Amino acid sequence: MAKKYRVEGGCQCCMTCLYECPVQAITIVEDISAKIDETKCLGCGSCYDACQPGAIVEYEA
Repeated sequence: MAKKYRVEGGCQCCMTCLYECPVQAITIVEDISAKIDETKCLGCGSCYDACQPGAIVEYEA
């Protein structure tokens, strides 16, 4: 089963995750927070690894 990721509190809109995602599954919502589209996400963890403030977390579906 592929890993799942979501954005929780602490997103600083640095957009690092956006640039690291190989399938463009991340968007910035109202200049406030990143959002991961679960239908596009591969579960590769690139966004998770790139997130400096730790706002992206892994969870079980």
